[in-house]
Amino acid sequence: MKIATAFAVTLVLAACASNPTEGEIWGTSAGAVIGGGIGRAAATGTHFASTFTPVGAVAGAAAGYMIGGYFDPQPQRLWAAATVEAAETGKDVRWESRGLRGDVAVLGAGWTDGGGRPCRRLGQTATHADRPDTAYAREVVACALSDGTWEVVVPPEEPES
Repeated sequence: MKIATAFAVTLVLAACASNPTEGEIWGTSAGAVIGGGIGRAAATGTHFASTFTPVGAVAGAAAGYMIGGYFDPQPQRLWAAATVEAAETGKDVRWESRGLRGDVAVLGAGWTDGGGRPCRRLGQTATHADRPDTAYAREVVACALSDGTWEVVVPPEEPES
């Protein structure tokens, strides 16, 4: 019963996030289990085990969610989200996180490929905020799949003549 309660709390907290990452999901789950165990241990010898266990699970899940989110590659997620947003909206998108910043620029008009998918050419850039000499840039093509997700392809380099 107590494990089921901790699991249900974990699911509810994970569902509160609009789009939880893998790190946030794992962190929430592990935090709920560990927090529930700590709460149970804290109540040993008292009549409050049924209170301390779920309270510990909720506190552990919240802490695990935050810690799990920290271990996710935040700049990469923002870059990917900016790429999808630029492909969907046709507008340039900027992002910044943990000392890195970048943008995704729409390059020209979109088109429909041979499979009927809408596509766009995008320019991605990223740099360290305090070291502009570390800039990275590339061009990609993003095409919408039938399920509404976007596939991003780095075009092959042109052969040198």
